[in-house]
Amino acid sequence: MMLRWLWRGLLALIVVAALGVAVALWRFANYAPADPAIAPDAAAPALFIDDYAGARQAFLAEGDALAARFQRVERFAIPVASAQTSGLFVDGLYVPAQQSPKRLIIMSSGVHGVEGPAGSAVTRLFMQEFMGEAALADTGVLLLHAINPYGFARQRRFTEQNVDMNRNAAQTSALYLTDNAGYPLVDSLINPTQPADLGAVQHRLFLLRAVGMIGQHGMGPLRQAVLQGQYAFPKGIYYGGSALAPQFEALAPRLRAIMNAYPVSMSIDLHTGYGARGHLHVFLNPPDEPRVRQGLETVFQGHPIDWGSGKDFYTITGDVTSWMGSLREGGLHLPAGFEYGTLDSQTTLGAIKSLHITVLENQGAQWGYASADDQARIQRDYREMFNPSSPAWRTKVIADSRALLARAMAQYATVQP
Repeated sequence: MMLRWLWRGLLALIVVAALGVAVALWRFANYAPADPAIAPDAAAPALFIDDYAGARQAFLAEGDALAARFQRVERFAIPVASAQTSGLFVDGLYVPAQQSPKRLIIMSSGVHGVEGPAGSAVTRLFMQEFMGEAALADTGVLLLHAINPYGFARQRRFTEQNVDMNRNAAQTSALYLTDNAGYPLVDSLINPTQPADLGAVQHRLFLLRAVGMIGQHGMGPLRQAVLQGQYAFPKGIYYGGSALAPQFEALAPRLRAIMNAYPVSMSIDLHTGYGARGHLHVFLNPPDEPRVRQGLETVFQGHPIDWGSGKDFYTITGDVTSWMGSLREGGLHLPAGFEYGTLDSQTTLGAIKSLHITVLENQGAQWGYASADDQARIQRDYREMFNPSSPAWRTKVIADSRALLARAMAQYATVQP
């Protein structure tokens, strides 16, 4: 009798555990964080243009209007070669300080191509509402649109060579010898080498496999290993490349000349994806220099800064804003990143879901897709992760950007070199 009760108890535990696993897998498969609680405003989503060509034309048109209003405006277009897509350019617009060159703002977008629609929208918001005569009297503005135009046009985060441009920027080749010691530990999870198949066991059980690795290595080390950047797996995710990207090489002398004309500069690089859905994170590596940290805290006073060393965030190698700062010959540079969250990826479930979508998209790009349906679903999920179609999300991006840019512009004026 006792044995029978033990077996029944064991069976009950197995059933409960199986149900728990089934529920967890169902939640993971249907994961969708809630939209921000904001009434959609038709004017805000109208700033979003999802295709590269349309966004580029809108940026150039705004540039025409500024060139007609201000003196000594410089415009340039750096062509980006591609075997798959023609008509790709990094477009630049430089409006120098009209009276006294005291400070410079650099705003860049589309470093991760698929994130370009939000970056372009915020850039044009800045052009329309913040580039007035008073602001530009002693502040110059350099706008860099679609630094990764291939990724924007093809709706990928990476370049045609699979390079993550925000892991690629450096003045010396030492970056490309960086050893991300944790990356090989997770390579089997994040870089499968077969056509992407949503029905494959490895993907149906991705949550359990990831949780197993978290249990073995810890969430913090796993997040850092995956997202830091790596230079040894050219077909893997977050590959930083083996040399500086050609558009960075072309940009460097322009940036150097413009930045060094001002005693203080600040770069704002626009991104989407990581963090709480609908929240504008000021997200950056913790600086080594106290005066840089103090300057950033002054500019963004009243808005939390998510330093990459925090428990829910990560540091990266080869980031664009730090590279820009390295081009200065003295003076002060403040590197800042705006990250508009989409999938609550600072949480465990959101982080694993974001990783899974990234893994599937890269698997398809490198090894093909098992079916047309798999391709359509994977690419749709990938676009939604970086460029949500939700009117509420897009409204929140514009509303938060407008508020933070107004505060940051006022407080930036108080920073001394």
